[in-house]
Amino acid sequence: MYLEISNVAAALGKNPYESREKMLLTSWARHCPQKVKDYLEENNCIIPLSSDEESFTEMQIETYNVVLPKQYDVNDFENIEEKVIEEYKRKRNNEQTESELKQLKEYTKDLLKKNNGNLQENNIIQKEQYTKGNDKMYYLNITDKACIGGKNDATLGDTLLEIKTRTRKQNVRRNEYDLYQVICYLMATNLNKGKIIQMFNKEKYDSDIPTEQEYGVIDITLEPYLTLTQEINEGLKVYFKELEEIIKTSNFMYLSNVISKRIRPIAKYINEDDDKITFCEENIKYKNLLRHLNKKQKI
Repeated sequence: MYLEISNVAAALGKNPYESREKMLLTSWARHCPQKVKDYLEENNCIIPLSSDEESFTEMQIETYNVVLPKQYDVNDFENIEEKVIEEYKRKRNNEQTESELKQLKEYTKDLLKKNNGNLQENNIIQKEQYTKGNDKMYYLNITDKACIGGKNDATLGDTLLEIKTRTRKQNVRRNEYDLYQVICYLMATNLNKGKIIQMFNKEKYDSDIPTEQEYGVIDITLEPYLTLTQEINEGLKVYFKELEEIIKTSNFMYLSNVISKRIRPIAKYINEDDDKITFCEENIKYKNLLRHLNKKQKI
């Protein structure tokens, strides 16, 4: 069994934006894609696109990619979003529905945040001459059947760096889920010290000592991080034990909490062949779940 380091906080109930139950469903989908696909379809969470419906998801993606400039920052988000919507309306000859525009806005905001994070991360690594992570994967065995893994952003000497791009000034803060991510990277890389560097509007927050907004240097050989490291390890053992039981029994008790009936379906799909389906009209909040459903079984 495997879990991305970036999702450890959610798996331990420490991410207010991703529940532990939702992460269990996503992990189950990673390891049993066909079973979860069938399960979600049986519960009307995903449904086929009917023969008389037309999907505009591909057009929305194409519009975003055409409009997006090579360089931008958070100050440009609103202007880019307006241009994407304007171009999409042109492509649709002003015949678009409100639901199309809502989906386009959510898709655009999500990708702007993600792409801007990658862009600003690369910029600061080059500017500060950090050692880039170079897409190397690191793994940490939690049990003989389970591990976590991921790619760290950068290092400076023997200090691991996790770079976070904030889209709003009030988001420059000490997030528990960021702390969990850094500690897990330290465990996986066998380094002792790490730091969260925050960027907002080209301003860098990079304190070595704890402040109201920053953790400072995080040393997992010292308290309070030594004890927290042990707690994370034990918490992951509990998580993987429950996941293993779900994989064995297909008994997932949390569906109503994770995907309420009010928001179903979270996606529609088109059959390409017997083994693959293409999702469209997705609810962007479930992108990490849906992306696993076309993969081969991993057990």
